[in-house]
Amino acid sequence: MPPDGVVHLWPIALDQPPSVVAALHAVLAPQERRHAAGRGDAVLSRRFVVARAVARAVLGTYLDRPAASLRWSTGRWGKPVLADAATLCFNLSHTADVAVLAVSGGRPVGVDIERRRPGLSAARYFPVVERDLVRAGGPDVFLRLWTRKEAWIKAAGDRVGRALALPVAGAGPVLSVRDRTGRIPGSWLLHDVPAPPGHAACVALAGTRPVRPLWPATRVSARPFWHSNIPDRCFSYVADSFGRRDDSLSGWQDW
Repeated sequence: MPPDGVVHLWPIALDQPPSVVAALHAVLAPQERRHAAGRGDAVLSRRFVVARAVARAVLGTYLDRPAASLRWSTGRWGKPVLADAATLCFNLSHTADVAVLAVSGGRPVGVDIERRRPGLSAARYFPVVERDLVRAGGPDVFLRLWTRKEAWIKAAGDRVGRALALPVAGAGPVLSVRDRTGRIPGSWLLHDVPAPPGHAACVALAGTRPVRPLWPATRVSARPFWHSNIPDRCFSYVADSFGRRDDSLSGWQDW
């Protein structure tokens, strides 16, 4: 489990060869397999399988349990939690061919990664200050604000529709935020994190205690993924600029 004051971020490469996808499929619960089959698109189905199975493997390794043995429950608005290990908090986000799993020990966490695509029209639902920022800065500013909102609402486990109005403007990379309407109670920390070109990513955590996001290696125990044989290629993004830890980013150490 990540120590207090640390959140682990796991970038997952979703496009895998058929042999890897087949092996990962065996890790999933029956309901997840049905969900994958019902995606209606072969690429989306394969990516769903990889994201869910690798997330299971990572979480299972923290708990020293087989990935297939993990069971989920959900909050009021559908946020998944581990049914019998609630102190290991996690959240998963994916876009196109990459996903990010965030893992925190006992502190509600949300993560979002998005690829640049048409969507500026959604900015009309942002607070006025943020609409002005998007008009001035264009798609990259929109994407940064959007990932902050999504990460925050996912950390809170609230309705996705409430995310648009959440106030997230700020220079970053670390922001302390509150929902002035009171619909999302408490204080939250948002942290912009590195992402591949054309993407943006953010992690959000409950409270104001300092936290350091880390991109871990593919080992979190003495027996890395011993129970599911997840190949390192599923973490290929760890080896490039998306996943490389950069201690020159002072914000990573100043939460």
